[in-house]
Order: sequence, then structure tokens, then C-alpha cells
Amino acid sequence: MKKVFLSALIIPLLFLSTVTITEASTKVMWGKTELVKGQIGKVTVLNTTQVYQNNNDGIFKQSTRSLRKGDEFRIYSYKGQDGGYYGLGGGLFVKRTTVVKYETPSKAKLKLLEDNSLSSSSKDSEKYPDGWVAPVLKSSWSSNHATNLATLQNELGFKDGGRSYGIPSYPQGMIHVVGANSTSKEEVALKFYGWEDTSVLPESYRVPIVAKELFNLYFGGDADRVWNYFNKNDIPESFTANGRKVTSTYSPADGAITLHVGRK
Repeated sequence: MKKVFLSALIIPLLFLSTVTITEASTKVMWGKTELVKGQIGKVTVLNTTQVYQNNNDGIFKQSTRSLRKGDEFRIYSYKGQDGGYYGLGGGLFVKRTTVVKYETPSKAKLKLLEDNSLSSSSKDSEKYPDGWVAPVLKSSWSSNHATNLATLQNELGFKDGGRSYGIPSYPQGMIHVVGANSTSKEEVALKFYGWEDTSVLPESYRVPIVAKELFNLYFGGDADRVWNYFNKNDIPESFTANGRKVTSTYSPADGAITLHVGRK
């Protein structure tokens, strides 16, 4: 299956450490790293080793990055070719060799993660150190596009009538919502100009948090899966979520990744 990669965006993105939106008090620590949803294991680096890049051509190429002895990294996928590669996210991999130790989480850790996920879903808005209060979706999806736009504006902080979500360091909008005409098989297009890189855009940590609520509106119970596609920087070119056919495209003209969301 073809993939669309967020690394193509014009805003540089950091994916070796992917985003988690759980509160500090509910983190499930596993050694030096936090266990997060979508993670299948972790590697401990026993000696300095090379990082590989795998773009959508399926070929593994050495990158300029390396992992240092003693570091631990989350693993999100596994590729069996050429002896095996562990997926670090963002199209980055480490080769399966004797200089990395791979482990899977215990059942107890996974149960704790699931319990924390269920409890955090019922929490109110969280306030961050810079004073920003994370929005929480209260309303359900409506077949009326204008109603959904009002929900995005009133509950998630979108501007321009619910069509754009920006941050102070990128006010022109990190997320855009574009409605289709009533005769189209597509209901809405969700256009992303970036994910998270706080070294470039300090408030960009907000984008994955708001995106999670946006995906809840349109994808319901499949929101976590769609969010993980973005967070792992590994977006299928087409998939189904919440009874909708979804395709993803990349536009070189403006550097945006767009999800074209079909009608239910």
C-alpha cells in the first residue's frame, strides 16, 4: 500500500520522539521511555548504530543520523527484508543486529496503558505551562457541514468560521477544513501544514492535540488509528475510517498533506 509521509511538509518535523497527549500523572514509563498507544516495542542501543530511511520506494538507505549506546527508542513497526528493520516512526528505521536489543511490553504494562487511556478520555481540559488550555470536543458529528464548522470554532478554537486552526507562531493556519459541494462523494478535506516541531514553531505541540479532537469529530472510534498514522508519519494513501473512504495526498505547491474524507 502506498503511503504519504509528513516529512514532505515544508515545516521541518521531528519524529524520533513522537507526540503523546496523555497527562504527566498518567504516563506509563517503560525504562527510559514512555509507553504510548501504537507502540509495539522498544530497542535499547548496545553500541552506536546507523539509522536508515525508508521512503515510499520501499528501499532502505543509510541516513546521516545514528543512535548512541545506552539510548532507548520506541518501535512502531517491523520490516522483514534484509534481516529485519525496526521502525522508529517518520520513515526511520534501525537494522536488526546484535547491537540493538528489542523488547515487547508486558501484558501488565499494556493493561495499565489501556486503563489510563480510558480514564484520560473523560477528563476536562488540560492547562499547559504557557497558559494554553487544550480544547475538548463535546459535540457529535452532524450531517450539516455548517454545524460541524460551528463546533470546530466554538469548541476547538478554530477561526474563520471553523475553517482554520492556527497558532501564534503560524497564525495563517496549521489545519484547514474545506467543505465539498453537496453533490460530491467527498464531505470534507482536512488539510495539514505541519504536525509538531517546537524548535521551529514553539506552539506546534498544540497541533496533534487539536488534531486528535478533530479526528474524533469525523472518525469517531477510529480517531486513534488515524491520529497514529500522522503521529508515526506513515499515512496510507487510502483507508477506511468510521465508515468513510479516505484518501491522502501531498501538494508540492503548498507543502500540505490533505485527507479527503468521504461521506458516510
